[in-house]
Amino acid sequence: MNKKIVLLPVLLLMMLLSFTSCNESTAVSQYDNWQQRNQTCLDSLQNVVDSKSNPNLFVVTAMSNSKLKIYAEKVARYAATGSRPLDTDTVQVYYRGKLINGEVFDQNFSGTNPDPNFDIPFKTAVNGGVIAGWTEVLRMMKKGERWMVYIPYQLAYGTAGSGAILGYSTLIFDMNLVNYSSPEPK
Repeated sequence: MNKKIVLLPVLLLMMLLSFTSCNESTAVSQYDNWQQRNQTCLDSLQNVVDSKSNPNLFVVTAMSNSKLKIYAEKVARYAATGSRPLDTDTVQVYYRGKLINGEVFDQNFSGTNPDPNFDIPFKTAVNGGVIAGWTEVLRMMKKGERWMVYIPYQLAYGTAGSGAILGYSTLIFDMNLVNYSSPEPK
């Protein structure tokens, strides 16, 4: 009888500890299955393009690898003027970069829309100093256009990531090509 009384609390304590450890292991992180979730995002964009349910969504096929697709949507509020920049041109761009979970990782304007009185556009060469996905998109944009773009990890920071950006991250950019200029002839 005494053995049963001693074993009962030990058994109850073991059961309580096993339930506690199960609860800790089931906590879900916003980054669980990150690679799969990013691929699912791109697959769903392809489904929208295929079904033509959003006629404004289109594909930019990467010149560097024709198997890779960037999805883009023109923001109707901005009208294009002029031609497209060349690889050697310097561009001025307002941008906001987000992950698929909505987390903003970088931006150069803080409101809903860039404010030329307060915000300063980012200056860079079309073909240099930016991720490959940006180069692909900038080649296709016209001065004044604003696009929402979805860049796959292969044209962004790859499998390794960079800083707060995890590997396999699809990057979502709100980009507004403000201006561009050609280099001075020598």
